[in-house]
This record gives sequence, structure tokens and C-alpha cells, in this order.
Amino acid sequence: MTRVPDRIAVASLDTHRLIIAVRNDGTTDVSSNLHPHQAAGVLRQLADSLDHTATREAQQAPADWVADVRDALDFNAEDRDPALATLRDVLLDDAPRTPAQALAAARILLGAHARHLAALVDHEQDATRGRWGLNRSTRGLLTGFSNARRTLTAYADRLADEQALADADDREGADR
Repeated sequence: MTRVPDRIAVASLDTHRLIIAVRNDGTTDVSSNLHPHQAAGVLRQLADSLDHTATREAQQAPADWVADVRDALDFNAEDRDPALATLRDVLLDDAPRTPAQALAAARILLGAHARHLAALVDHEQDATRGRWGLNRSTRGLLTGFSNARRTLTAYADRLADEQALADADDREGADR
């Protein structure tokens, strides 16, 4: 079946200064009565205009994407490593994102990963205490586990606090 165009345009260099036709196969025909330097300037303006439009569309990406990342993390909660599974999903998402949204996702995922690691350390501490008990030989090891868990939890809490501040700034900016 052949495609019938919905519109046919006729243009000539008598009425237009620059005509660019890009075929479906990717080949391009350019006709111009402009000096090459002027034609290049027009094309740069066109590229800047398209780039500005793309940037504006990326900035208008759903503001609730951060909530989508959190939902994906909840969805993957039963996975062996929920943060890793969610990171996979986020990296496969090809929708345009702003740098602020990417940073928010990074904070959320790294915080979840740190909490997961803290839980693994806690589990290992419990297993070591259950296997060997608390004695002079295991006290330092168990204390090290405890310190590692606290450090990871503090890191996750700091990321959560930074994200909460960023969310508040976003809400404040949207209210203006």
C-alpha cells in the first residue's frame, strides 16, 4: 500500500531563500540562493530553536517522576536487591529527565541501597553473635558490624534529608 501525502508544498528559489528536503531514507536536498555563511547561520538558528524546544520539553517532564522512582522501589521490594532492580528500571526508562530529577533518583536509590547494606550488616552481626556469642574474641568484630550499620544508616538518612529539602524547594518553586 502506498502512502498518500496529506499535504504537498511547492517551493522555488524565486520565493524562498533556503529549501531543505529530507527524504524518508535520510538523504537531504538543499537548495539556496544565500551565501553559504548565511545559510549556515540560518541552520544554526533552526538547530538552536529545536534544541531550546527539546530542553523545554525535558524540563516539563513529569515532576512526579521522583514519586515514580519511589513506587518502583516499592514494587521491587521483594527482589533480592530492590535498589539494584529499581536502578535497572530507571536506566531503561528513556523519557527525558532534568538533572534535578536524575539527582533525586540517585539520592533515593543510593539511600535505599545503603539501607539494604545496613540490613545485610545487621543480619551478619546477628548470625555471628548467634554462632559465636559475645566474648572477648568477637566483641571487636560485633562492634565493627554495629559501627558499619550506623554509618550506612546515617548516610541513607542524610540522602533522605537532602531529598526532602530538594522536594520542598521544588514545591516552593512551583508555588511561585
